[in-house]
This record gives sequence, C-alpha cells and structure tokens, in this order.
Amino acid sequence: MNVWVDLDPVWKDSPEAWTSDDCSETGECGLGDPQGWRELEALLSCRDQPEECLSSKVGQGQLCLPASLYQSECTAGRWLICNPEQLITGHLAVLDGEALALLHSFEQPASPAEAALAFSRVPPESLLSLLRLLVGLGFLLPVQADPTQHGSSWPKEEGMILSAWLHITNACNLACQYCYVHKSSEHLAEETARRAVEAIFRSARRHSYRAVHLKYAGGEPTLRLRQVLALHDYALALGAEAQIKVSASLLTNGVALSERAVAALKDHHIRVMLSLDGLGRQHDLQRPFGHGQGSFAYVERALNRLLAAGWPPSVNVTVSRRNLAGLPALLDYLLERDLPFALSYYREHDCSANIDDLRFEEEEMIAGMRAAFAVIERRLPRRRLFSSLLDRTHPGLASRYACGMGRNYLVIDQRGGVAGCHAALGQTITTIAAEDPLEAVRRSSGSGELRALPVEEKEGCQTCRWRYWCAGGCPLLTYRLTGRLDVRSPNCAIYQTLFPDVLRLEALRVLKYGTLFTF
Repeated sequence: MNVWVDLDPVWKDSPEAWTSDDCSETGECGLGDPQGWRELEALLSCRDQPEECLSSKVGQGQLCLPASLYQSECTAGRWLICNPEQLITGHLAVLDGEALALLHSFEQPASPAEAALAFSRVPPESLLSLLRLLVGLGFLLPVQADPTQHGSSWPKEEGMILSAWLHITNACNLACQYCYVHKSSEHLAEETARRAVEAIFRSARRHSYRAVHLKYAGGEPTLRLRQVLALHDYALALGAEAQIKVSASLLTNGVALSERAVAALKDHHIRVMLSLDGLGRQHDLQRPFGHGQGSFAYVERALNRLLAAGWPPSVNVTVSRRNLAGLPALLDYLLERDLPFALSYYREHDCSANIDDLRFEEEEMIAGMRAAFAVIERRLPRRRLFSSLLDRTHPGLASRYACGMGRNYLVIDQRGGVAGCHAALGQTITTIAAEDPLEAVRRSSGSGELRALPVEEKEGCQTCRWRYWCAGGCPLLTYRLTGRLDVRSPNCAIYQTLFPDVLRLEALRVLKYGTLFTF
C-alpha cells in the first residue's frame, strides 16, 4: 500500500504567504490555522508506536469516511483524495489501489480491528500506521468525534496578519486597459503616510494582531520609491516598538525598476509583485504606455534585474479574452525561470465597461485555462501551484469569505481615506484619524453595497462541495454583474469545471515530488 503526500503546509506556497517573510516559519499567514498540519506531523512522528498513537487520536471507537471526501483517478492506478469541506486545512494525497480499498472499507463505520481482519494480508503494524496517516489527513474521522478537533472550527481573527493596502500615488507610467484607478497626479503626502501607518498599528494593537503586512501600491509606487523606503523604515520602527512583525510587498508594473531600486527593495526585505500579462504583443495589448507603445521589453528588463539580484518576484497575471491565447507561452516562460505566479481573471468595472474584447465567455476561459494547464503538466514544478491557478480561489485553504474585506484588510487612499477594498477606493468608510479604522471597516461590512458575506449566505453556494475553497467569489464583481451580494460568483461555472483539473495537476506534482509512505 502506497500513499504520496506533500508534507509542507498548503499556506507555505500560497500567494499571500509568499509575500510574508514570517509566514513560512510561524504559519500565521491569516490563511487558516496550521494546527491540522501540526497534528499530522505529531501523528507521523510516532511511527514506531502506531497502535498507541492511533488510540490517542481516535480512542477505541469506529472510523468512517467524511461525506464530503473527493476522489479522482489522476493517473492509472493512482487516486487523488482530498476533503474540500474540511475546514482550516485541506490536505491532498495520492493513494494506490490497495490503500484506496482500505479507505473505502470505512464507507460504513468500522473499527481498526475490523479493518485488520478484512486486510489480514497486511501486517497489523503497517495497517495501523496507514490508518494513522489517513486520520491525520482528515480522510477518516472518528464516528463520535468532537468536530472542533478535526478541522471543523474556524480560527479567530486575532493573532493572524492584518494586511493593509497603501495607495502611495494615483499616478502611473502605463495606461493599462483594465485598470480600475482613475489616474491623477495626487500622491500620499509624507505626513499623511506616516499617520496612515500609525493608524494601521493602532488597529493591529487593539485587535491583538501579531503581524502586519503592508502592500505598497498605486498607481505605480516606484514613481515614489524613496517615500516607500522611508515609510517602510518607519513601519519597522513602529512594529518593533509594538512587538508586531512587519512584512511588505510592492505591487509594480516594473517599467521604472532600476538596478538601484531592486537593490534597495532587497535591502529593505520588500517583496516584489510584478505584473506580466503575456510575452511581447500579448502583454503590450493590455499594458501599454499612454502613447500606445508596448511595455513588455521594460518589464522583462525589470524581471531579469530582479533575478540577477537574487530577489525573484511573484508574477501577477491578469487573464482576459485579449491575452488568453498567449497564456500557455507565458506559463512556459515563468516555469522555465521557476517564478511563482498567480492567475487572476479580468473584472469589469466603470473604467473598462466599454472594452468588449476584455470580457470573456465561460467556455473560452475554460478551454484557454486547460491549454495553460497542459503546459504546467509538462513542466511540473516542485513548488505547489494549486492555490494560484484558479483566479481568487484558494484550494486547500478553507475560508468562509472570498477575501479579507471587512475582516483583516485595510485600504488607505492617497488622501488618508480608509476603504474596505482596493478596487473600491472611492467608497471610503472612515479616515486614518479614526482611533480604530479596522473596527470601523468591520462594522460597515454588515451593511451597504460593499460588504462581506460568508459563503453560507450566498444563494447557489450552500451545497457546493468547493464552497470553502471559493467562498462565493469576488463580492464586488458579483454585485456589479448581478446587483446582489448574496449569490454565487458569475464565474461559478468556470470554477466548478476547473477545480478537478487543478487538483489533478497538484496530484501529479505530489506523485513526482511528494513524500512516499509504503505500508
């Protein structure tokens, strides 16, 4: 009996965790409690005493399959197994036929002793070790288990990361077709910027956050890079004083990223999130300069500078009808360079509503994504990708909410206004003068056009097996296209169709790079 598992926690390779230097060490990414992974590690550490270890986990009672268990044959005789409705952590493993047969022997509740009789050809110690692993993965549950001990309770907000978007400038050196920012020459003045950071830390202290992640954005923040660096130094000082860890990322188009700028960002430990939508013309179609010239050559130059400096970026790709055909070539390019990336779908808004060739149809997006997935299958990376491939969904990272809006996310505009979403900068809720801006945002999220709803309150989501990996999609997009917040995402059919494809890619990656347990 063989089982393949990737023992690295899912949150280590998520886009959010990548931007935080502390996430990979502490597991405090705001993406879910790593307790389930710690339990799994503890179970695996007692391999020499399987019976005692299993008894301590499940007692002497019966085990059964979770009703929500998902399985699919990923390659001949190899089956991917996961439980997308398991809260907090979402383990995925690959089982051979014999291990799968053992798992299915618990379709009706049975004890480990009964399983040992049914599989008498397997040494009892090996059988118990395998059962221990399946319990640790959440694929078997005690019949009368306390659900809070098996990944069925949600973590508290306190103690995770508070993320904050700082709109450094409203100016930009590109004229991207899908940008939602109404450009101007306004920028975040130095004094306003310092007060903004102070406001972030006031809320962080009041709500007992142990870490803050700052996103320096715009517009194009590299146009005011000196201010960004000085502001980050100030944030580090406030963090040290409050004993709050600080991490940061800079969202940039890369056009003005000089070698000197790259060195400064690396020295300040500010991660770079670089936008790249295709190779050559495919990128230029979506991200030109104001006079129409393409920007790809400048972005590639920035990418090479970052790689040469040993400070590789994470690449943000916005996928629309306009660049969909070029996505396979782009992913081949990124995988060859071992670059982390995240794919996001174009979202219609006021600034782009009249541009028809950005808008995609369901079937063409599904076909285009599958063509891109074929490239990934040929170039399977060691790095986990499945939380980066399907728009804003997070396979393996359960959440009741699609984003941090109204919970653990602040957006501060160039005037010091505070909003709940960076794509809704004009809908300010309070200002940085508030004693606790986060509390004001949380209170406002219960009413109004832009508010956070848990996935259980969204029509069409309650019975979906993927609901905690999708959480109903972007609320802003849903409201724009449907006039409602309490319904599933307009991209729901795309997500439901492609989730199995994404899981299959992850299963193939686990087969190639994961840890093999033989029983």
